[in-house]
Amino acid sequence: EMSHVVHREVHPPTGVDHACAAYFTRAVGDGGDPNVIVVSANRVTIYAVNRTADAETLDVVCEFDAQGPIGSIAVLRRRFGAPRNQRDGLLIGIREHKLSVVEYDALTGGVRASSLHSFEGDLGCNPMYQTLRMSREAPLVVADPEGRCAAVVLRRDGVAARVRVLASVNGGLGLVSANDGGGVGDDDAQVRGPAASVRESFELNVEGRGVKMIRDACFLHGYGEPALLLLFEKTPTWAGRYNLAKDTCELVALSIDVDKQKSTVIWRRQRLPSSAYKLTALLPPLGGALVMSTDFLLHESQESSTALSLNTFGRGGPQEGNDAEAQARAAGMGTDAMANPPPRCAARAIDCGLELTLDGAQAAVVSEERVLVTTKTGALLLLALHTDGRHLKRMMLQRAGGAVLSSGMCLLARDLLFLGSRIGDSLLVKFTPKEEPAATLLLPEPEDEKEDESEDEDVTEKSKGKRAKSATRIMGKRAKVEEAPPAPSTPGAADEEDELEALLYGTSTVAQDAAAAAITEKKPEGLAGIIPGLKVAGYDFKVKDSLLGVAPVVDITVGASAPVGTDVEDRTELITACGQGKNGALAILTRGVQPELVTEVEAGTLPNLQGLWTIHYRKEGAKEEREPFHHHLVLSMKSTTMILETGEELQEVSAALEFITDSATLAAANIFGHYCSVQITEHAIRVLKGGMKVQDLALSDIDAPAGSAIASAQIFDPYVAVRLSDGSIRLLVGDENKMTLAVMDSGPIPTTAVTSFTIVNDAVAAADAPGGGERHSGWIHRAATNGSLTGLEGKKKKGASEQREIIIALTRTGGSLELFSLPSCTRIWSADGLSEGARVLSPRIKLNADTSVPEIVDIRVDSFASSHERPLLTAVRGDGTLLVYRGFIVPAGTTREGDSDDVLTENELRFARVHVDVEGAGLNVAGLGAAGQMRDSLAGARLTRIDNVGDGQGVQGVFVAGPYPLWLIVRRSRVLALPTRGEGEIVAFTPFHNVNCPNGFILGTAVGGVRICQMPSKMHYEAAWPVRKLALKCTPHTITYLPDFKLYALVTSSLVPWVERDISDENVHGLALAKARRERANANDGMELQYSVRLLVPGSLDGAWQHALEPGEHVQCVRNVQLKDLNTGALVSLLAVGTAMPGGEDTPCRGRVILFSMVWERDQDSPDGYRWIGQVCCVREARMACTALAALDGHLMVAVGTKLTVHTWDGTELNSVAFFDTPIHTVSINVVKNFILVGDLEKGLHFFRWKDTGFEKSLIQLSKDFERMDVVSSEFLIDGAQLSLLGSDFSGNARIFTYDPKHPDSWKGQKLLARSAYHVGSPISRMVRFNVEGASKKKAVAGERPKGANRHAVFFGTLDGALGILMPTEQPTYEKLRALQHALTTVVHSPIGLNPRTFRTPKTFEGKPLQLPTPLEVLDGGLLSKFEALSWSEQTRVARDVGVDRDLAIGLIQQLSANNAFL
Repeated sequence: EMSHVVHREVHPPTGVDHACAAYFTRAVGDGGDPNVIVVSANRVTIYAVNRTADAETLDVVCEFDAQGPIGSIAVLRRRFGAPRNQRDGLLIGIREHKLSVVEYDALTGGVRASSLHSFEGDLGCNPMYQTLRMSREAPLVVADPEGRCAAVVLRRDGVAARVRVLASVNGGLGLVSANDGGGVGDDDAQVRGPAASVRESFELNVEGRGVKMIRDACFLHGYGEPALLLLFEKTPTWAGRYNLAKDTCELVALSIDVDKQKSTVIWRRQRLPSSAYKLTALLPPLGGALVMSTDFLLHESQESSTALSLNTFGRGGPQEGNDAEAQARAAGMGTDAMANPPPRCAARAIDCGLELTLDGAQAAVVSEERVLVTTKTGALLLLALHTDGRHLKRMMLQRAGGAVLSSGMCLLARDLLFLGSRIGDSLLVKFTPKEEPAATLLLPEPEDEKEDESEDEDVTEKSKGKRAKSATRIMGKRAKVEEAPPAPSTPGAADEEDELEALLYGTSTVAQDAAAAAITEKKPEGLAGIIPGLKVAGYDFKVKDSLLGVAPVVDITVGASAPVGTDVEDRTELITACGQGKNGALAILTRGVQPELVTEVEAGTLPNLQGLWTIHYRKEGAKEEREPFHHHLVLSMKSTTMILETGEELQEVSAALEFITDSATLAAANIFGHYCSVQITEHAIRVLKGGMKVQDLALSDIDAPAGSAIASAQIFDPYVAVRLSDGSIRLLVGDENKMTLAVMDSGPIPTTAVTSFTIVNDAVAAADAPGGGERHSGWIHRAATNGSLTGLEGKKKKGASEQREIIIALTRTGGSLELFSLPSCTRIWSADGLSEGARVLSPRIKLNADTSVPEIVDIRVDSFASSHERPLLTAVRGDGTLLVYRGFIVPAGTTREGDSDDVLTENELRFARVHVDVEGAGLNVAGLGAAGQMRDSLAGARLTRIDNVGDGQGVQGVFVAGPYPLWLIVRRSRVLALPTRGEGEIVAFTPFHNVNCPNGFILGTAVGGVRICQMPSKMHYEAAWPVRKLALKCTPHTITYLPDFKLYALVTSSLVPWVERDISDENVHGLALAKARRERANANDGMELQYSVRLLVPGSLDGAWQHALEPGEHVQCVRNVQLKDLNTGALVSLLAVGTAMPGGEDTPCRGRVILFSMVWERDQDSPDGYRWIGQVCCVREARMACTALAALDGHLMVAVGTKLTVHTWDGTELNSVAFFDTPIHTVSINVVKNFILVGDLEKGLHFFRWKDTGFEKSLIQLSKDFERMDVVSSEFLIDGAQLSLLGSDFSGNARIFTYDPKHPDSWKGQKLLARSAYHVGSPISRMVRFNVEGASKKKAVAGERPKGANRHAVFFGTLDGALGILMPTEQPTYEKLRALQHALTTVVHSPIGLNPRTFRTPKTFEGKPLQLPTPLEVLDGGLLSKFEALSWSEQTRVARDVGVDRDLAIGLIQQLSANNAFL
């Protein structure tokens, strides 16, 4: 039996790899700021800058998976002279040597590929293998700043690179039509689509110019033809060869004639530093480019060449204490015997006055004379260029502030900068010029998100929208410059950090004094600090917005959280260690919303509970409160209604008030500005004031036919809408003077065949497009009527609101959607295809819905200020499927579908479907087969608006009640679908604001209970999972949960000053190790790395105890182990730590195994009266590094160097009883019963069995992998009696092996059989095995989850910040879903034209051995989930083509989704 596995990415990557600015979704002629395009692994997100009076935020316009590993991106600008309404194109370079040219699709609100270019040769798709080979160097895409062409640099390891040039389309309005062939030089090309595009590429002969290994490229400004500058290395070298070859890099500028497909050399530069790696083109009139290297910053142009020296090491020369140099000189080699000879540019280089390195730096050109640079340590530098025409007179570099460690940096406007980070939060920064140079400032926090922050000695809480103090702290340790200022005037490193923290987090007098002192007696900040009279005005920086990042995921653990409030139920939480250095953090993630219980009405107290509503009460003459408390709670049962007063306690007041209590309530809400309330039952409508009846309306008063009843209702001040059982609609409007309701003339509003309705508030101010134009209310009116109708037209009814713009939306039989303006009841918009689930709802697209499609049973249309300004349409279909759409405007001038000559003459309102990814039951919120169970009376209560729920600004969105309750939370114009954890079926939801439960909510359960809850505190709702981030002041390495003590063990590292130690002369190894550490510390400004082990308390994660290891000792592995004490026979829970002591190439690396026992001691300051501490109970020295360890049947298994050793524990020391020689370097050990899986860094997986007969203990190797996989992590997959072995490699592949000695290919069991392989997209850093509860082997139907199945899946995290699951499944399910997946490969829309099957094919970097093909493939759960996003007719057609019933296919996918509900 083979293992059948499904992969599912449950959290998208968050680490930013690339970022750029482009007018992608709107033309430059529309004004406003460009879009920010952010690439995280294979995911592309396009943001718009949302400017308000005093804030700038980022809103999501669209996001998509590229279905390919992205290597680089560039922006194809609008051609000079092209129409102002032309948008920019996006060039996406794929590691498989492909290039996709992407443009915004205004008709669907998404993206589409205008062209796809493949440059694959022996790299990429190799027809002889099923494995893709990729170069380690990704293709580099660059574009001409004037949009004339683009270039792709195809780099291979150790081989001369190729350059392909793509000329832009003349006129540049999109795709080339078929009749012109796309030939270069065809000026009569007919084009379509308002975006820049390119023609077919041609090869640029660079090898004939002497160009070999290209490191970087850029297009220069100020040339009549496109000028491409290439930075390349002619002869490779490395640090140990500097004395023979050091200045090996060169520059060549080529002028490209795109018509003749030729190039001409303009100018060259030779003998540049070998560490040069990056080019940044400068604006005219200076022109040229900055060349960044580790030790020098150079400017090279056709007219001038200037160099700036960054540190003393880069200037070269004899090294003090270098024994090799001294021996060479003594041997007669002369003064030229230097390991680091001076480079050629050092003679003309000017000292910058700072001591820094620029490897891994990013640059953004602010103006013709200013460039901002970020370093790998997070420092922000300002480069000032003093020019004389096209000549550079002087470069000046000075510190400008501190920021995150940036991986992508782009300028959005003259005052906005985006800093993308792989290991921290990405920032949107506003900067303004200073009049005079001032003290170095850090980036402050956003004003609207500042709040108090509590700080612990070890762990600092990261509050919403904030970065940790350490995440913006500038490295204070710098080497001395040649002319250091006097000691009294130079603040120390600690003083500098305190000053920066005070400036960042407070405005106290201490901070003001520190700033004043810094201005008066500041450190040298470049040449401006050491040359008298030289002043450079800098910038003031201010953080306006931040994007949460949890990459890279270094380690993962699952533990129990502390109980919150009155809720004592056991909770689990997922904690990841992420980031590095000052961006290190712990991220607590939860899959969905886990309400914090305040109080509850026990289950069964309110049988047949159907709905609940909260009501305000405002006395006449009372001043209106901003956030008034709710006064009454209306509870509706099957045939009765109960009224509760919500004060300090809940008290029933049904008899004291005049609410209708002898029948079920369908709706209840306030009207007339909280003065009155309305209650609606099946047969009556009652208006109350202060709980006393004011008006009663019977069915006859609203012209209801005989025998009919009210089926559903909705109240929105001053309107009341009801739907009768015959499908007709009645509208009532309130008279505020009389405080009564009256039936209004509905006019053209249909009176029959209405399946659902909603009243829409169109008063939320919004711009026509994301990030563009002024905000005005009435967005739907403007969009639907092209601005001709404001929503306030017509003669208003007496008592109607004077300023509110209101719409009623109806769904008709057949699935059409219609919008009517109130109070005129004019139909302003209609479209078909809502029940069909069409991709786009447009009034111009006519659809003939399938008669078998269920009707819409509930609908909402909402707009949310600052979170989702344009309308969000939420609908529930009769089969329980949730449909979500967002409104957008197609601008006039856009080409219509299928007709290039038919152009829209005016703006058009459309709704685009939003794919929401839901765990538990897919998009079915009612459960399988629940269409007939959905009661019509519940339709109006199934969707409820969420407003101001939670701390601070709270969360906004829509709550979906049902068997699988769901939160649709809106944030940044993005919809996050979050399941409700810890609750069963929810039948009703309502926001609740009370003195004991501020900004909370109430849940009505199906078992007749009421739970009053609050949102979890300090959670960020930014991505697929809510996150609470705790910032550390150091780098986290491992996080481990100790279940026996309910503690977390955290290992961190930080820099500490070097301290000399007394070592005996007889300790030769110690002396050599100290020398190596001393040299390393001297190269790091006198600092060395020190690791520490901490114990953290669940919940708050406060530090309980800390143990610092010896400086220079690195922790390699940490495990909670249960060891059997040989003296007592008891199992003891201990914390095992394996360490290494690296000393360089010339010193052996020793290690240790340290065992900690957990004990508690009394602590009066602790709430529990005690606290846990650790005690070292055993230390075992090792001759090599201890790289992995695990518990094995009461024994401790340790990988030390090339040996795998098993130890026993006698209470005081470890004694080895068995060993096995392993190949090279063991990175992981996994144990299930007596089976052991060992992963080696170069030699793949090894499978062992532990044999313990009482008198014989031995390790027996059963099998191993002969394909030499470079293992990063490993784990077991368990499916009943089937045990599979899972390993991941550095290429981002996951491979599943089985041990089958009876198979002929296994060489009698010696070889592990590779059964399936899959490309995850990023190296998997950590795996966690968990039990899949209720995985059924009989029926793959959602809702049926029997207990007792032995199935274990693997949850993992990647270096890009993504989280995923690999889970086994049954063979019948696998066969059906595989056929469905193959069909979806071509059916599902691919945003940039790539094949998802190619993306998931295993890949190998060049130089690594190819892996053999596997007989099975891993199912792509992400691709399968998109089956639910197809329309009904597409689902039926695809299922029919693969021979599967549609309902069965939906059930199989929903079952996979339910099994993936980790935590």
